[in-house]
Amino acid sequence: MAGFAAALAARRAGASVLLLDKLPSAGGTAVYAITAFLSGWPRPQKAGGIADELLKNLEARGGVVWRNNAAFDEDIMQWTMLDMLHESGVETLFNATVCKVDTCDRKVKSVTVMCGAEEFTFAADNFVDATGDASFSVLAGAGTVTPPVEMSMTKTVMFKVRKVKNFDKLTFGERFQEKLKTEKFPVAIQDRFMGTPLTCDDELAINLTAAVGDAADPVQYNAMYEELLRQIPGIVEYLKKNFTEFEDCCISKIAPVMGVRYTRSIVGRRQLTLEDMHNPEPPPEVVALCGNYYGGHYINGFTSPWGSRMTGNPAIPYGALRSASFDNLLAAGRIIDVDPRVVSAIRLNVTCMLSGQAAGIAAALNIPPYEKLRAELLKQNCLLEK
Repeated sequence: MAGFAAALAARRAGASVLLLDKLPSAGGTAVYAITAFLSGWPRPQKAGGIADELLKNLEARGGVVWRNNAAFDEDIMQWTMLDMLHESGVETLFNATVCKVDTCDRKVKSVTVMCGAEEFTFAADNFVDATGDASFSVLAGAGTVTPPVEMSMTKTVMFKVRKVKNFDKLTFGERFQEKLKTEKFPVAIQDRFMGTPLTCDDELAINLTAAVGDAADPVQYNAMYEELLRQIPGIVEYLKKNFTEFEDCCISKIAPVMGVRYTRSIVGRRQLTLEDMHNPEPPPEVVALCGNYYGGHYINGFTSPWGSRMTGNPAIPYGALRSASFDNLLAAGRIIDVDPRVVSAIRLNVTCMLSGQAAGIAAALNIPPYEKLRAELLKQNCLLEK
């Protein structure tokens, strides 16, 4: 989602843009990991810029239903994003895995990707890393931070179930908590129900698998994905046995990629900190707004020791997008420079688009002074104040 917004924004700001993606089409986690919710709105049902435009286009195609958040159909999302990219003149290359980044004198010069058995190398003036794991930055030799496991978040494989009857999320969550007192859940660290109706009333996205580890490590990633797949049958049987809403349910889809909330972030020029979450003054050089909470999905249960609603006026500062190692490298999405404890404020689909739009504009304008960047952000209908 961050790369999508960055590409669109850069093109609209006058740059020639190539969007590279390791997956077969646009959408990333939103399309392929069944995170089928536009969540993280800084204002009720409003975020400004490309996020609002995407929502409007989805609504026009019947691809979204407002529940607690905007639940969307992944196929319609994919088509809509591709149309928006192509209509704007963004070039795309999918199934492209970054394998090499060349640098010189604090500048990234080119990126090489593998598409099947072929290599392609692309040079550019500026680059935006929206890989989710900061893979581009790592290959470039840029500074990154990987948090200790106790400050990380659980990894999941989401799945869908159909034939769910008369589901009410609020009351069901309370009943789920009561049931845990008498019947242990198959996944010990899951102590809160996480399941949300999708565009069809009888279909839910279930987010109850959980594993802990370093998803940037390919061996651990594969082991966790297998572990998470094995958890799904037991979770479904638990729901069918204990709740009438699920007694006739069946699995309709399992995400082909693991849901990774956070692995590492860049070392930027200004970190978004825990203190920012409770400061009545926004940070300097605001380029995007944050979501409304942080914490959650902790490794020993849902609630982290530091989880909380924000009490201040936090926002994403320009410096959090700018690599401290290179002068023409920006970051977007969950890898921007952020204290790991508050990554939930910037990692959701909508907030990833917000930081992506800002990074794309900055790249198109050759990493300009803030006032020039701010003018283009406002021109592209971005919100910079709560």
